[in-house]
Amino acid sequence: MSLGEYSLSFPISVEFGNGTSERTGEVIAAKGWETALVVTDQGIRAAGILDGVKASLETEGIDYEIYDDVEPNPTTAMVHDALETLEAGEFDVVVAVGGGSVIDTAKCATLLKTNSGDLSEYEVNVPEDVTSGSIENHTHPLITIPTTAGTGSEVDYWAVITAPDRKFKMAIGQPPLYPDGPYLGADVSLVDPELTASLPPRQTAATGFDAFSHALENHVAAGAPELVKPYTRHVMGLVPEYLPEAYESGAMEAREQLLFGSHMAGFCENFAGFGAIHSLAEVTGGMYPEIPHGEAIAVFTPPVMRYNLEAYPARYAEVAEAMGVDTSGLSETEAAHEAVAAVESLIDEVDLPSSLSELGVEEDDLREIAEKSMETIEIHDNPREADAEDLLDVARDAY
Repeated sequence: MSLGEYSLSFPISVEFGNGTSERTGEVIAAKGWETALVVTDQGIRAAGILDGVKASLETEGIDYEIYDDVEPNPTTAMVHDALETLEAGEFDVVVAVGGGSVIDTAKCATLLKTNSGDLSEYEVNVPEDVTSGSIENHTHPLITIPTTAGTGSEVDYWAVITAPDRKFKMAIGQPPLYPDGPYLGADVSLVDPELTASLPPRQTAATGFDAFSHALENHVAAGAPELVKPYTRHVMGLVPEYLPEAYESGAMEAREQLLFGSHMAGFCENFAGFGAIHSLAEVTGGMYPEIPHGEAIAVFTPPVMRYNLEAYPARYAEVAEAMGVDTSGLSETEAAHEAVAAVESLIDEVDLPSSLSELGVEEDDLREIAEKSMETIEIHDNPREADAEDLLDVARDAY
């Protein structure tokens, strides 16, 4: 079997480990930067999670301001508000401390700092958009420091921002298209498991399952390069092993393993696509912004797996094996169904919702969710082809 073709470019400098966030000031000083805008949210600031970062900035004599108005499921208005703050000061670097919402907001603000036009001009809906080179200039310098173990946004080339007028989550992104080419993302990522210690159980469950879903969809995606599969297999085994413990006790060992899994899956996102799980979940989140992304992901995962495995049972048999399911003596199709059962068991074990009705989605909205999902970039990498009617059937299964 041919291994196919792939290209690899990963220009982000990464440090992983407990206490790495306390090196923020040292890293900034080493770069010759003198001023920083810290982008975060009010909950992180109130919880004292910024304290180590602030202390490191002060130790190195880095002047900084804090912007903490980011909210979950960030909108275009939030990006422009953060951009105004960035443009009002002479900040050498942006430091994003938070989950996916904070990091995505910071990414897009740094994008618009150095590239003209409206954010919607950088939206990607089809594969050709990704390689069009719409991001012409390097973004403003950015350091990412994640506080949740789920999105992998600290090391990926993508952001998701809601356009309220469309009730639609736009995918913004671009990898380096040539050596040293511009991309959407960080210059440096400091990945510190200790910053996830205060994450509440429900968020731990939702973000942790999101990390699992990244690995799952990357593994089975159409055209997924062999490069990512050792990583995706590892994450699909790691999350079921450690997420229940992190959810129940918050033990640091489990949190460290989960953040490593999320971080690894974030790396894989740059080289393999997603699929119908993320298409449907992101559209649902655009229409119902109060729904946490990871909870929508959990609801759609088993129905999408059931749809896809009809055409690609072998890929989902690999998911079962990665999750530690004993598949000896089973056909590929039987093993694939065991993968669905294992995922449903994990969802139940960490008390995540299992239906759209639990999330408050109106049944009358299912057709619109299905139709809008066809406009997303993620649907193009789903392993099994799907049209709006197929996705409507999936959404009904999820209801």
